[in-house]
Amino acid sequence: MEAIYGIPVKYKEGIYGANELNMDEENVIKIHYSDYGDIVTYKLPDREYGEIRLYGIEKNVLDLTLKATYDANGHLKMLTVNRENKEELLYVYYENAKKTKKEIEKFAYENVNSILDKISTYKEVVSRLFVEYFNDGECMDFHVKIGTETEKTALEKKYPQYKDIGDSCGDYSSEILCGDNDRLKVMVSCADNDEFDYFQHAVDIMVQLIEEKAPHLLNKSDDFKLLCAEYD
Repeated sequence: MEAIYGIPVKYKEGIYGANELNMDEENVIKIHYSDYGDIVTYKLPDREYGEIRLYGIEKNVLDLTLKATYDANGHLKMLTVNRENKEELLYVYYENAKKTKKEIEKFAYENVNSILDKISTYKEVVSRLFVEYFNDGECMDFHVKIGTETEKTALEKKYPQYKDIGDSCGDYSSEILCGDNDRLKVMVSCADNDEFDYFQHAVDIMVQLIEEKAPHLLNKSDDFKLLCAEYD
């Protein structure tokens, strides 16, 4: 894939559309695009390794809404696009480890609260609340899934030979409830994870809050369980 945009890492303070920037600058983030899957890729600046790959971002969204924000020191602070009236993060710059941790923690609290809001809408009797997460560097996912008492009873009746079928998340038909996994991926990928696992730190915060708050939002069965696991 050829680069369609070059975003300078240093520029004048302000917010600029991609076409307003000079692609011939020496130190740029080269944005590559493939129309097969609407894939956007770029290499992280000042890193020997590290490529971010984002899916489902249409070319016209890039052309019309890609924005580069530069701080008072002229450093590229973030790259964003706007889709369906929502700002989506493509890249973010962290000044140091302390600010990195603070921003990812802030996001984790906001993200888990959006998930808790969705949990609170369930009125049926709930037997299981599953919390699952995954990270292979390319994909990052954190979500919950609700197992109702009605479906748990049906599963146990259908598969009596499996005594733990009620604890099997994959056998429930309910929808997956997640926050903004794309933003989670970008924030964690842009952080320096060599000495600290920012993904796991965000997960730990979100799991703790779900364990503390979610049970009080649900109409629980007598045998209610909250099960948390990393999947592969």
